[in-house]
Amino acid sequence: MKKTLTILFLSIFTFSLFSQSDDDLFGGDDDFFTDDSIVEVPDVSAKNDLSKGVIFDSGSIKVGGSLTAGLTTNTVLYSPEENDFGENLKNTKLTPDLSALLSVDARPTETLRIYTKFGLAYPFVNKAYSVTYQTGAGQMPSFNTTTTLTDWFKLKELFTDFSIKDTAFFRFGIHTVTWGAGYFFSPVSDMINTSSIDPENPEKQVDGALNLRTQIVFPGSQNCLWFYVIPSTDFTNQTAETYARDTAFAGKADILIGNWELGLGGLFKYQNAPKVMLTATGSLKKVSFFGELVYSYGAAKEWAENTDWDDKTNIIQATAGLSYYWKDPMITLAAQYYFNGNDKDLESHLIGGHNLAAMVNFGKILGNKDFTASLFAMANFGREEYDDMEIAAFKMMGASDSDLSKISGSSLMSTAMIYYSPINDLKFGMGPVLTFKTFDEKPTLAMKLTATLGGGKF
Repeated sequence: MKKTLTILFLSIFTFSLFSQSDDDLFGGDDDFFTDDSIVEVPDVSAKNDLSKGVIFDSGSIKVGGSLTAGLTTNTVLYSPEENDFGENLKNTKLTPDLSALLSVDARPTETLRIYTKFGLAYPFVNKAYSVTYQTGAGQMPSFNTTTTLTDWFKLKELFTDFSIKDTAFFRFGIHTVTWGAGYFFSPVSDMINTSSIDPENPEKQVDGALNLRTQIVFPGSQNCLWFYVIPSTDFTNQTAETYARDTAFAGKADILIGNWELGLGGLFKYQNAPKVMLTATGSLKKVSFFGELVYSYGAAKEWAENTDWDDKTNIIQATAGLSYYWKDPMITLAAQYYFNGNDKDLESHLIGGHNLAAMVNFGKILGNKDFTASLFAMANFGREEYDDMEIAAFKMMGASDSDLSKISGSSLMSTAMIYYSPINDLKFGMGPVLTFKTFDEKPTLAMKLTATLGGGKF
């Protein structure tokens, strides 16, 4: 046990290259999903050819986006299952990373905003899993694959903003709800959004749901109220009554007390698990802290099986973390703990139980900004073992082979990368990846190589 804890604490401090301040990294709910890649086209009052295109006579359009281009390889150096280096080298896969996002932000008038964000990602086909359960003892589920186009073209956001004076602000459409304060994990964000934060890629924007948002600001303060109506998106054989029942309602109050911001809210949907939440963000001596708490009366699985209010499980999800930035050495630290008490729903099993994630980023090595480094680690304790039927359900929900390798029992994954950038638009990285599928087995050691080839924000 002592050896396991030593390995955990040696690898729990982690990675990515940030040169922001504490406020930039954890400044508030909206900071995690900003549109800072958008470049504003300046307003031109004089009549010219531009006024017929991207410039409004009475407003402006912001156009921008980003493109990611790179290659990654992972070569297994040692594995308990296969320790033949030649065979591992032969099975090394070259994974391209090519994707783009485009944002258009139009403001025809001072009180009206129209916004959309969409993107493309390689490969331009996607294999989706489906599963058929067979009857009879000992029968294994059979899998089928179909090719779809749903994942390579992605509509991230599509909404419009309008307001009544300077007090009530409305937004309708598909957009990310930034309730949560967490960085690697956010159970509060998961209450409304349709995807969760990827701890290995926390800067990636999660997917939002169709909803009507109302924000009411209290004059002379930074306190406000948020109200959400999340309508059903299933229009198959819907009547007005069933559509109303499938609509969810949520609300949240943000209160500023000193240099701490507190959030209190909840979500209700007919014959579904009601939830209440609490968030807190603030700082002490330049160290930023954040936390979330979600209470659910019952799991989704329990309400699907029985809509009575009796005999439901009390479920707690809680998380707390911190961040700190040393400006002169350009070192960023972030760490977060997450307890997920929902062991009923399959969707929660990938990060069930106790979770730890942390990163340390070095913006320069020995004073040279051409060399940077990063450390990342994520550990899980208390996850249950799953049978073949449950794993089949994971695949049906789109879990990758990498996800499936981490869903049973405790696990630990850590990486240590060093990067070299000979020119501004080219960066190479290499480093070891250590993975414990369970603490009772020997770890898998791999060498990761990356290349960032151009790309960036525009």
